[in-house]
Amino acid sequence: MNQAVRGVSIADGRMTVDGVTGAFIQAVGRPLALEADGLALVRGHVWREGVRHEANRIEARARPREASLHRAGYPGEAHDIALTIRPFPTEGAQAPLLRLGLSGDTQEAGLDQNYRADLFLPQPLFAELGRDLAASAPEPLHLSLSAATDLWLREAEPEALPGRPLAFHLGLEAASGRSASGHGRVESIEWSRAGLRSGTAPADPDAAAAEADPEEEPDDPVSEQLRRINWSLKQVLIVLAFLMLIVALK
Repeated sequence: MNQAVRGVSIADGRMTVDGVTGAFIQAVGRPLALEADGLALVRGHVWREGVRHEANRIEARARPREASLHRAGYPGEAHDIALTIRPFPTEGAQAPLLRLGLSGDTQEAGLDQNYRADLFLPQPLFAELGRDLAASAPEPLHLSLSAATDLWLREAEPEALPGRPLAFHLGLEAASGRSASGHGRVESIEWSRAGLRSGTAPADPDAAAAEADPEEEPDDPVSEQLRRINWSLKQVLIVLAFLMLIVALK
């Protein structure tokens, strides 16, 4: 499935795409939330330089929560996302990382436009999830997470009414105009037996209303610019972390 090349311009945190009205801006301060079900442990091994290593992973089906995921410049959205959860190849205190993109030419039945996500967890956290997954059988686990990403929003999106689902977009590569991967750092993650979700107490409507309509001071342009610069530096560090991860996996 070849992607058509689109003309794209990226400058000063704004992206414009040929044939698309309006611009896109990166989703500063707007985390993406995902939910996943159908978690299944897949055991395996790989050999690197003649040394055997465990290559266990967890496969699941994910979907955005109170949001949607699209490709900038293309119609349609992701209803189902093929999620693969892996441990980092080395121990350490890394924060979980999330990568979103397309499956390339791989055709996966039932998965809209072949969207996929890769979630990398610290080894102790991956082991804990694996133990809970085995202990919950045959009852499935439900997983949810929230991540700060470098995905894009329509320029008018941040002014949307509170409670309106956000439409996140995969960006385009400036050089080729093809859909690019999105990257993010996971801010929160939790899982539980799927049957327990129905017993969750409803949120306090007054508290929800207060959260949806906070009394905030008008934005200070200087503070907003500093916040965007700080966010951009964090995204650079996330991409560097992924590059080091790719090297470590080879």
